[in-house]
Amino acid sequence: MKIIKVVLSFFLVLFFSNNIYSQNSVLKTSPLQGTWLELTRKSDTIVFSSEYDGQSPVFNLKRGTRTTEEGFTLPDYYSGPYNFKLGPNSISVYWFLSSGTFQTYYFKLMAGENKFEIGNFFKDPEKKKTESDTLIFIRIKLRRPKIN
Repeated sequence: MKIIKVVLSFFLVLFFSNNIYSQNSVLKTSPLQGTWLELTRKSDTIVFSSEYDGQSPVFNLKRGTRTTEEGFTLPDYYSGPYNFKLGPNSISVYWFLSSGTFQTYYFKLMAGENKFEIGNFFKDPEKKKTESDTLIFIRIKLRRPKIN
């Protein structure tokens, strides 16, 4: 009976360690991992990382800052973390600071070229500048996930 407990314990440890290794392998090979720069204006970045909120993968949109009429410096509109779900030729995004739901936009990954095209999901609500309906981002930094 003691041998059965030892063998069973060994297989449980082996099973769980294999699952943890498999999860780390998936994170390492994700084609979106890293920091991506918007190609035209070069002021917006998207960082895809291994952060996870328990429901959907997360990316962080960094847009720089803006100055209010009162002189306060704030993050530019729609900066911050987003949940996302990839579909065939689409990406559904949900901004953490929104009370809305997932919105779906065009998405095409050109992995061999380290770039992707995405529907513009963060247009300026003040409409101070002309904006394109789609944007192209290029990878500028590959982020390696932490392995514990």
